[in-house]
Amino acid sequence: MNNNFQNPLQVLNEKSQEGWSGCIEIEELKDASVSWHVYLLEGKIQYINSTVGQQIRLDYLWQRFKLGSKCPQLEDKEASEYICLCEALSDKQLSDIDIKKLLFRFTREGLVNVLSIEQATIQLIPTRRIKKAIVSFSLTQLGAKLEVKIKHWQQIRKYIDSPFCRLYLEQKNALNFYKVWKPQYNSPEIAAIAEVHKLSSFVSLFVAKSCLYEIALKANVDTCLITKILKQSIVDGLIDLLPFKELSPEELQRKHQSQENLLAANQVKSPSNSPLEVNPNSSLIVCVDDSKTVQKQVRMTLEAGGYHVLSITDPTSALKKLSQHQPAVIYLDINMPDLNGYDLCTLLRKSQKFKDIPIVMLTGRDGMIDRVRAKIVGATDYLTKPCDPNKLIALTKALEKSQVAIQ
Repeated sequence: MNNNFQNPLQVLNEKSQEGWSGCIEIEELKDASVSWHVYLLEGKIQYINSTVGQQIRLDYLWQRFKLGSKCPQLEDKEASEYICLCEALSDKQLSDIDIKKLLFRFTREGLVNVLSIEQATIQLIPTRRIKKAIVSFSLTQLGAKLEVKIKHWQQIRKYIDSPFCRLYLEQKNALNFYKVWKPQYNSPEIAAIAEVHKLSSFVSLFVAKSCLYEIALKANVDTCLITKILKQSIVDGLIDLLPFKELSPEELQRKHQSQENLLAANQVKSPSNSPLEVNPNSSLIVCVDDSKTVQKQVRMTLEAGGYHVLSITDPTSALKKLSQHQPAVIYLDINMPDLNGYDLCTLLRKSQKFKDIPIVMLTGRDGMIDRVRAKIVGATDYLTKPCDPNKLIALTKALEKSQVAIQ
């Protein structure tokens, strides 16, 4: 399994500040069957959902938010969760403001779970998006009042893996569990549970290997209360913790291989980190430009087109960084300090590794002299800034296709 873990809050902060769009997939560290999807549009959070147990979680939240009868059933497509939820809320004839408030609450609960994970395997999927979101929220807007809840869940995660964790009471421990709980069952703290379940039926929830969301739903209480009252039984080993889904060795191997491929292509790395590795089925595009604004535009445009982008802002370090990669196309800014694009292009053409890689010169001028000079130093093409997104995508695809044909 890939041990290249990251902090979800740091990644989310970075992508929010960059104005990134797409899906951030965050896997639960202790349960490979559970991941969370955070959808961003230009750095703002549109929605957060789990990749498994969606119906269980929505049923629980529907009850907690007092939305009446049982939450409508989802379609058998993970991508439809947001649409189904929006339609279900609309069917209740709520006002637009109320619908937005509820979507905020559904998203906020997901954010608490995501940000309470301290380290995780994280994948960036720029092509997976919510096309028509009703509302989006900034990270600061969502997180302002959540610090206490996040810290609380961080403590919970020390003894419970996730809200999808299944709590299992083996038959051999059932009697001891019953004896521990019998004197506590009428205490004020769990009066709400006692009103719904007799002690025997409450015990049966754990024999059935129910997940935390299911137990809280059936007991009609918050997951935090369940974790609080069960902590000692879990710590003492009376209750075992099971993953949401038992993955076979073959499933684990496939999942981990897929993770490693995607992580190599998409994992967030700072310029000082180790080289970016690329999924062999994907294409890496390199942009060398000292302007963060240009880098942001190029990255967002190309990532939306399904490419992976390596941004280099220091031209003097470009050769060293490029030597560790095999890009499909290289974009070079002409006017850069210390080493301009023409000189860098000349150096690249002298390298056996890059002599045939398409190189496109970027400039704010659209003059014949620049075009001619670009051809002289070996540039493949020339693009005027600010780049037209459609032209940038079309040129990249054309150059990538020509490179494949050559190979």
